[in-house]
Amino acid sequence: MRPYEGKPLKSYEFGKFGASESTHYGLLEIGREYIVMGIFLREGVLGYLIDDGGVISTYPYQLFEVTDNKLPADWYFRAFTREDDRFPYQEAVWGYYELCFEDNHYEQLVEREEQAMRIYYRRKIEFEKALAE
Repeated sequence: MRPYEGKPLKSYEFGKFGASESTHYGLLEIGREYIVMGIFLREGVLGYLIDDGGVISTYPYQLFEVTDNKLPADWYFRAFTREDDRFPYQEAVWGYYELCFEDNHYEQLVEREEQAMRIYYRRKIEFEKALAE
């Protein structure tokens, strides 16, 4: 059982982060630094929004070691209530404006829609420039 799931999954079930019991995170490189573009809290579990080889996805925080604890000055926060039917498992999100306040932005990223990906990469370039200063 994966520690972030809270319960064993059957082979056909998908749990948090869209992972099944047999999901492997083979695209991630051990020792590589990733820029976190958003943080999700879902059912009490944190996930980091990163891109790896052009694939933008949320990964369980347990897969990473945080090397810089600072948050960008231009990040936002949004908390969800149980009455929010659009996000029944989402508790909170931290990140750039569109990630927090455009309801379909995350889904559009996962579906690799061009406009959402352009926003993501524009925000990432802005963040990288701020880190370099």
